Amino acid sequence: MAHEHRVAGHLGVEPEEYDRTIRTFIPQYDRMLETIVHWLQANVPAGGYVVELGAGTGALAAAILDGLPEVRVQLVDVDPNMLEAAAARCASYAGRFELRRSRFQDSLPRCDAVVATLALHHVADDLEKGTLYHAIHEALEFGGLLVVGDLLIHPEGPERRQMLRDWYAHMAAHGITEVEADGHFGQWAAEDRYVPLVQELELIRAGGFRRPDCFWRDGGLAVYGGFKEAP
Repeated sequence: MAHEHRVAGHLGVEPEEYDRTIRTFIPQYDRMLETIVHWLQANVPAGGYVVELGAGTGALAAAILDGLPEVRVQLVDVDPNMLEAAAARCASYAGRFELRRSRFQDSLPRCDAVVATLALHHVADDLEKGTLYHAIHEALEFGGLLVVGDLLIHPEGPERRQMLRDWYAHMAAHGITEVEADGHFGQWAAEDRYVPLVQELELIRAGGFRRPDCFWRDGGLAVYGGFKEAP
């Protein structure tokens, strides 16, 4: 397997600590999950199949299983520790979810929706991400949708500076000093690649989605995606 992104090493926490820690790092984390579930509720048919890329501890998968009681979810992650934690979280939904240890580059099953949160910024470059969006488009049924929650930040300029100020303020409110935040950002820079929203939407469009759009945004955090239309 190629390079494996592991959450425990990336955030410096074990899987069981992840849920608490992620909320200290990411503002509006719960609103992001709620928005994704809302878009699925309105557009995934009863009995539908949802694939989550980079499932982590299963927070989004559990929210989907709870909010859409007639759908099934495949949780995809390269980290076996995360899949184990996700299985424990989703245990009460037995029979409606399955685990798959896999990379983003591996083949996808036919499905009604593909979702991801705070995962696709680990994709190395535009070529790889464009290929991924094309593969997602091919895997979706007509009318199916892609919904992504992630951080989208300009590489420079006043927009970037304001988004980072807000991000630092959120971390400070949770007891993370500026020096500590600088250390985290320096560590994450080796694996994280943030791009502006317009660039991300263009990659989605190039992947085959005709009208990619932003569904919700608060500062650098956004929920966005698109629908697969019939030819």
